[in-house]
Amino acid sequence: MTATSDSTKRIIYGGFWIRTAAFLIDLIIITVPVLLIGGIVFNSPVLLGMGGTAFVQVLAMLWPLIFWLVVPWLYCVLWESSKVKATPGKLVFSLIVVDKEGKRLGFLHASGRYWIKAISFMFVHIIYIVVAFTAKKQGVHDLCTNTLVVNKKELQRHEQQSSFPPVASNIMN
Repeated sequence: MTATSDSTKRIIYGGFWIRTAAFLIDLIIITVPVLLIGGIVFNSPVLLGMGGTAFVQVLAMLWPLIFWLVVPWLYCVLWESSKVKATPGKLVFSLIVVDKEGKRLGFLHASGRYWIKAISFMFVHIIYIVVAFTAKKQGVHDLCTNTLVVNKKELQRHEQQSSFPPVASNIMN
C-alpha cells in the first residue's frame, strides 16, 4: 500500500476525538428534552393531585427511565438509518455511518449497532477507546456490526478520484 492510500485511509475514517466530540453534541441534544419531558411526567401526578396511588407513583418513576432508553435509541437509529446517515453531532464534523460496502444502514442494522454500543458502554466505559487503536477507527459496536464511521467529504473526494468504491476498497486493504 502506498503512502498516499495510507494517508487517505486515515482521513476517511472518523477518529476517536472527533467521534467523542460528536457524541458529546448528541448527548446534549438528547439530554435536554429527556430531562424536560421526564421531569414534567415525573412531577405531573403531584401537580394534578393524583400522587396518592401506588400505581401512579410507580408509573411516574418508570417514565424517566423509559425516556432514557427509548429516546436516545430512536434518536440515533432514525438519524443513522436516514438519508443523511448520521446524527446531528456527527453531521457537525461531516461524519456518516455506513456498512462495509459504504451503503446506508437499515433500521434493524442501526438498532443492533446502537444496542451493542449502549450495552458495552454500561459494562466497560473504556470500550470506546478501541476506536483509537483500530486501523479503520472502529469501536466494538462497529466491529460487531460491520459498520464504519467515515468523513463524508473525504469519502466523496476519494470516490471522484478513484474508479472503484472507496469504502469497499479500503476495507479490503
